[in-house]
Formats: sequence, C-alpha cells, structure tokens
Amino acid sequence: MAYCDVNGTKLFYTDTGKGDVAIVFSHGLLFSTEMFEEQIAHFRGKYRCIAYDHRGQGQSDCPDSGYDMDTLTDDAAALIRALGVEGCHFVGLSMGGFVALRMALNYPELVRSIAVLDSSADPEPQENHG
Repeated sequence: MAYCDVNGTKLFYTDTGKGDVAIVFSHGLLFSTEMFEEQIAHFRGKYRCIAYDHRGQGQSDCPDSGYDMDTLTDDAAALIRALGVEGCHFVGLSMGGFVALRMALNYPELVRSIAVLDSSADPEPQENHG
C-alpha cells in the first residue's frame, strides 16, 4: 500500500503499469480506487496507471477540513507532482469529474487530456469554494 503526504493529508494511491505516459483515475463521492480496477487492468500494459483515494474516502486520511473541490483539485495536482508525472491523461467519474475539469483549468501543465464521466460542468455556489 502506498501513501503520499499532500497538503497536510496522507492520500492512498496505487501506481502500476508501464509506459512513459500516465493515466490518473479520480473516483466519485464515497468510492475508492477499487472502482477503476477493470480500467487499470486494461490500460496498464501500455500506460502507467495511478488511482488515488480522495481525502476522507477509501484508505486516505480524514482531516477536519479541505473537502471543497478546489482543495481536492490541489490534492490531485500535488500527488501528480510528487509522483513525478509529466502530462497525464486525467479520468474523473462524478465528483472526480469536477476535479478533472479544475485540473484542466488550474493546472493545464499537468494534464494532456481529461475524460469526464457522469459529471457536470455547472457552476458552483460561491459558498462552496474553499
């Protein structure tokens, strides 16, 4: 089991596969890295596949704060940098899709592409921002 300290929180992640290009998988609310097992099995022969548990979910730490989308996006960016990934394909499902959209907007240097599944691009109320 692998963990990475990002933004004061220990995030659980898996890192498997081979290849010079990485796919990073970001799960939906109340799920974990396990939801991407079949996709990782499919892609790991050609790509480095990284899946991680958001703070407060799966095997990651549960801090008292930092559950807004901006902080979750900052966590993803910090993990990608800590793992030495340059230009990943970022896949987000549901809540992970919100993170994917923000990754493209706030950290374009870290993503080659995004895939957004079962998510929305609707604006958030200002009170939801961290």
